Amino acid sequence: MPRPKEGYSTLIGKDVAQLKKELGEPERIGPSEYDFDWWVYKKKSSYILAGVENNRVVQIFLAGDDAEAKPFEIGQTLEQLYRTTITDTEVHVKIKNSTYTFMLSELDLQSRLLVMYDGVYAQLYFDNIDGDLHAVRFLDGPTLVKMKPYDMSFVGDLLTPKTPSSFAQQKINAENAEQLSELTNVFRQHKGLPTVQTMSELNHLALERSKVHAKTTSEDEEQISLKKRLNDAQIPFKSASENAAEDYTDAPEAIHGLMNSEKHRQTLLNDNFSYLGTGVFGKNYTQIFIEAEKE
Repeated sequence: MPRPKEGYSTLIGKDVAQLKKELGEPERIGPSEYDFDWWVYKKKSSYILAGVENNRVVQIFLAGDDAEAKPFEIGQTLEQLYRTTITDTEVHVKIKNSTYTFMLSELDLQSRLLVMYDGVYAQLYFDNIDGDLHAVRFLDGPTLVKMKPYDMSFVGDLLTPKTPSSFAQQKINAENAEQLSELTNVFRQHKGLPTVQTMSELNHLALERSKVHAKTTSEDEEQISLKKRLNDAQIPFKSASENAAEDYTDAPEAIHGLMNSEKHRQTLLNDNFSYLGTGVFGKNYTQIFIEAEKE
């Protein structure tokens, strides 16, 4: 389909000067695992992540009630989208002499569509339970191939991101954890719920838990209860719950997976919880929620 002529998707491929003209200076800049840096913009009712590589915008992620996701609209249904958008079970990306084919599963076609425009790709994240569009990501072909968010086959050369150093990976993990925390509140607000506050002690516990899931050190360590871990850390609480997500490319993908899992969703959208800790280790994501004891 022809590339959209308005909206933030038009920033893909543009210089950062154009990004600053549209959105101003970012609240922070953090690293990613895919050769670009995240420029983070937190608006009143929208949340924007811009991927910048070599001073050029390679992706834009949009969420929140007032996110401008043209030609799409946050809150629209899957049926509405199918009436106006061409979709397919396979999407091809051609880069020089190589061709990459992304294959969408039945679940992808219901909750995580991939739409191809002329030079730009759109990922559409739907809430399986409420049936509405809750986030959109626009990105260029090379970035899509590096992130590989769907099953992929290819003919030619495999395009892969540079492997970060262990020090750089720690910073990437920290940025992903912060985005996971921020996106949690974006989706809580989208559902009319109060936000939760970040607690550094919970962040530490969540990070340690993600390390356990990544390394699968022992069954005994895996089975240590959340209650015991909170008590050992001397964190008072009235009630608590934990979400774990594995094998996700980044925080937007992880929060989408949690929202579309009934059990994890109940925890994420529980209005009794008031504090949150998030921890990321590689592709392992953990959330710990607690209801604070009354004073």
